[in-house]
Amino acid sequence: MDFWVAISDSSLADEQTKRDKSTKIAQIARACATFRVNRIYIYHDRERDYSYDRKLLKLILEFMDTPQYLRRTLYPKVAELEFAGLLHPLKAPHHKPSIDPKNIKNGDIRQAVATKVKGSYFVDAGLSALIPLEGSAPVGKRITVKFVSRYPALKCAAASKEDINEYWGYEVKEVLSISEMLKGLSSLVVMASRQGEPLGKFEYELKQQAKDASNVLIVFGSPNRGLFEILKDERRHPKEFTKYVMNFFPKQAVETIRLEEAILGCLSLLNYIVHK
Repeated sequence: MDFWVAISDSSLADEQTKRDKSTKIAQIARACATFRVNRIYIYHDRERDYSYDRKLLKLILEFMDTPQYLRRTLYPKVAELEFAGLLHPLKAPHHKPSIDPKNIKNGDIRQAVATKVKGSYFVDAGLSALIPLEGSAPVGKRITVKFVSRYPALKCAAASKEDINEYWGYEVKEVLSISEMLKGLSSLVVMASRQGEPLGKFEYELKQQAKDASNVLIVFGSPNRGLFEILKDERRHPKEFTKYVMNFFPKQAVETIRLEEAILGCLSLLNYIVHK
């Protein structure tokens, strides 16, 4: 069972500077990686145009998910990444350290970037030299490879999902709206709202439902508006999509729960429920 998360493109509305926005995105990335989130949706909030924040969200979330040894290859110097050096790394399992090629074993899995040299395919896998790749791959794109021979004749091939036995990061998807996102999804949907019902009311039921679900999607509102308001702009209501509209912070003693705090708190509680 996987966790998916949905956040709005207005998620950075309470931050005024690029530095603060960047830090907040990194905190969101850290929270998601901590609880093995496999997919992050960014949906449009129709309150106003958040195109710059949407671009920044997607870029830094994907940057954070990229192993450090591939970042210079995949990300040229751009203004949006001005504060990237201040962001705490994820250190997730797919962020392997750069090591001596002599220490690579058959079956080792690493992320890499493919390139083509004189008609043959190679990958940069953070090993100080390009490694021959069996078959082909999209040039300039991040892929996962499995090593099929050892040093000094290192060679790798594209890895399959079955080859990956540990958490391997998240993908980031943009969608037009919550309604569009949920169309056709078979996820177990949970919506986090101060207007929702206490988590305890659904604890046992959620645990049972999660056993048969391929993923649990948790949908969050924005710093300025909750899900009821956001969905009202779409002429929809949260209960049209799920019965699990829940208040994860009953009797909260602060005026608002910040998004990065909400993600960490909600995922922590849900993780406990589905795995206890």
